[in-house]
Amino acid sequence: MKKILKPLVMIFLIMNLSGCGMMMMQQQQQDKNDFSEQQEPTSSDSDLSSDASSELESSEPFSGEKRIVSLIPSNTEILDALDMDDEIVGITTVDTYPEALTEDPEVDKLDAFEFDIEQLLALKPTHILSHESSRAMHEEVLEQISDQTDAEVLYVEEAETVDGIPETIKEIGRFLGESEEADEAAAGLENDIEEIAHNSQGEASDDAFIQISRSPEFYTTGNNTFLDDALEKVDVNNTFDDLTGFTSVSIETVIERNPDYIISVSGVDTAGLNDEVAEFPGIENMTIKSEDRQCAVDPDIITRPGPRITEGLAEISACLNR
Repeated sequence: MKKILKPLVMIFLIMNLSGCGMMMMQQQQQDKNDFSEQQEPTSSDSDLSSDASSELESSEPFSGEKRIVSLIPSNTEILDALDMDDEIVGITTVDTYPEALTEDPEVDKLDAFEFDIEQLLALKPTHILSHESSRAMHEEVLEQISDQTDAEVLYVEEAETVDGIPETIKEIGRFLGESEEADEAAAGLENDIEEIAHNSQGEASDDAFIQISRSPEFYTTGNNTFLDDALEKVDVNNTFDDLTGFTSVSIETVIERNPDYIISVSGVDTAGLNDEVAEFPGIENMTIKSEDRQCAVDPDIITRPGPRITEGLAEISACLNR
């Protein structure tokens, strides 16, 4: 069961969907197959496998009008930080920021799971920003779209640490021929991250339990994950740092470890988290029974490897030190 759940949780963290399910992924695969069967292969099919990303990054700067499609929210937020909103013609239905794009009727909203081929073709994109995590699901379709529209495609590598986000910004900047702007934005983010880390004053002995979801067991994160690194940045230990990756744990295990804090990234607000924790069996003997030990953090600003990560880190730090 965990072999099925783990990829879904990764997609949740990437796309900020709390209930994607296998059915959507199977439908996506069927859409891809159906589209491929309708196309005649040509000798000019785009080769976006292996080291295609590096080939695109090293190409000559794009001189025409850019029509950018972003297939993942964190990429959209990076484009916003590069002041490229006016060149974006399509984002996903799960994008929530910036509001100027999400509320703009002239910017198409694409369902990244129920992939609408005709909608994407109609946008006539010049650049498509996807993500390495969805490569297996999207690559064949995007190759066909690239062949028909001449769009360049970049599969952005996963930022495994907070410090990896500036490099992602630079990667996207190189792809779009905006290296100077990207380097400046990356440097600014590096300084902001360093300042937050420097100002965080967590107790060395404190630990926090990251609650991703609960249905019915808790889903949390161990070491070697983006969220684990985020905790380290604000000087607090991960209650489950002896585990690796994303995993489920029982309420009995959480009670046994008795964390100093609970940090929820499930999307619940503070009042909702307070009510939820109050219903935990055995909560009367746990440190997190106190509401000042409960932190509800907007998943958009802490699970997305983008420029707003500083907001997420600052929010966690403030909760730990209130």
